[in-house]
Amino acid sequence: MLLTAITVKAQQNTDSIDAQKRTVEYFLMEASSLQEQERYDECFEFLEYCRELEPESAAIQYLLAPYYIVMGNDSIALEMLEYIVETNPDNEAYCSALVQHYYNKCDWQAAIAVYERLVKTAKSKESIYLALYSLYYENGDYEKALATLDDITKFIGNSADITVQKLKLYLHLGRNSEAVELAKQMIDENPDDNRFVHLLCWTYNLVGEYEMAEKSYLQLLEEDPDDATAMSSLVDMYAQNENFEKYETMVERLLKNEKFVSEERLRYFANHLLFLEYYDSTRVMAFMEEMITLPFDQLEHNEIYLQYLEYKEAPEEEILPVLDRIVELDPENVNAIIKQLTFAVDRNDADAVLKYSDEALLYLPHILELYYYKALSYFILEQKEKSIEVFKQGIAACDEDTDPSTISAVYTMMGNIYNELKMKKNCYAAYDSALVYNPYNIETLNNYAYFLSLDKKELQKALEMSKKTVDAEPENDTYLDTYAWILFKMGRYEEAKAYAEKIISLGTELSSVVLHHIGDIYVKCGDIEKALVYWKQAQDAGDETKILGKKIRKKRYYSGEY
Repeated sequence: MLLTAITVKAQQNTDSIDAQKRTVEYFLMEASSLQEQERYDECFEFLEYCRELEPESAAIQYLLAPYYIVMGNDSIALEMLEYIVETNPDNEAYCSALVQHYYNKCDWQAAIAVYERLVKTAKSKESIYLALYSLYYENGDYEKALATLDDITKFIGNSADITVQKLKLYLHLGRNSEAVELAKQMIDENPDDNRFVHLLCWTYNLVGEYEMAEKSYLQLLEEDPDDATAMSSLVDMYAQNENFEKYETMVERLLKNEKFVSEERLRYFANHLLFLEYYDSTRVMAFMEEMITLPFDQLEHNEIYLQYLEYKEAPEEEILPVLDRIVELDPENVNAIIKQLTFAVDRNDADAVLKYSDEALLYLPHILELYYYKALSYFILEQKEKSIEVFKQGIAACDEDTDPSTISAVYTMMGNIYNELKMKKNCYAAYDSALVYNPYNIETLNNYAYFLSLDKKELQKALEMSKKTVDAEPENDTYLDTYAWILFKMGRYEEAKAYAEKIISLGTELSSVVLHHIGDIYVKCGDIEKALVYWKQAQDAGDETKILGKKIRKKRYYSGEY
């Protein structure tokens, strides 16, 4: 009977263990499915449940460790990874996970120790040796890295890449003669591959044998006059050694070689400009003019020329021909086109603005800024209705990439023109649209508020808009004047005077309108003497309105249009 009871108990334990294993297997499969679905929180919970059932399972802890790393619990993750490697020292996946953790923490020595132990027993040693080489190199253990390269060659044989790495290690270790000999050996083994001749030249340069490096590079150029690598290496070496005469000869030969990669040429081009600017700026312009006549990379050369001229703050007559060439080569170059237009506006050349904008719109019909400049040209020509029509065309051509602040600026300009055309309803509608696209458009807020005050409409709304401009630029006399004037229109004279006095304290040159306003504010505050002072200043500043003359003569305030 006793034996039977023991047998039954053992069977029950076995059944219980089997059931637990099946449960763990089921939840691990579910966790894997959840991870594939990127339902990481649920996956983590399933894995934790599995760990409760099998707390010593290395496989479960291996799956859990990355979750603790993501959650920032590195100490728990490290504890798990070290445990699974300690209990399974020959498992490459576990060891790699622990090494990666050490690597992320820059703990090279700990990572190296794991792989040094693993490489003794691993069946596939190649990948571990490669990883060890990288770790030794990162840790500055160049002798061990060199020995590891020898181990690697036992498995995969020698290769040019491995030999190059050896050469670099020799240089790190100061074994310069061995590095040079190794480079020569590679040339002997690969007589038809000039890459190894370049490697020897590079090695000569690094070990300070500049004459040998130069001789070897020049020999390469004798064999292939278009060898851009040899030219660029010589340029760098001459510059490094301050051999400026040879540097200039070689860099100009390099820059005029069409076979040299464009991106690299442009870098050397920019550096050479800085060199000429520093050592002999009188030669820069002649060099630039020569470069832009080359039959290749004309656009890029002209763009660098433009950058140089702008850096030198050259006058418009020098910059404009370069801009014209850039646009001719690249009719969709928005930056160059905008600069053309800006110059034309600055010199008030409406015809040029029209010409540039019309030409550009043939290629760029969706660029709102071009419509802005075209409309501006009609405004300069006093053709305000045409200006409005062009603005409307620009708004219609906008797409989802159009900058909202640019749309806002266009609506602001439309509002300003509508105001000049005495179309107040349209003016306010345009301003409303401007503020939809940019609620902080200061110019719109100020103009809108001021015009409302002149119309004596919605003064509270006007005051709120004006306050935003004053908050944004508290020392702008125009915005302060608008705010003070709205307060004046609301009958809040003492508050208006406080802002008028702030304007005065700025000490800026004030317009006749602002001076006239200050005079009106003072008279409403009962100070006729100060009012007369500012009214007369307004008159001297050009205010010839009849109402101002009447105020001065009668020494009192009269309402009416300025």
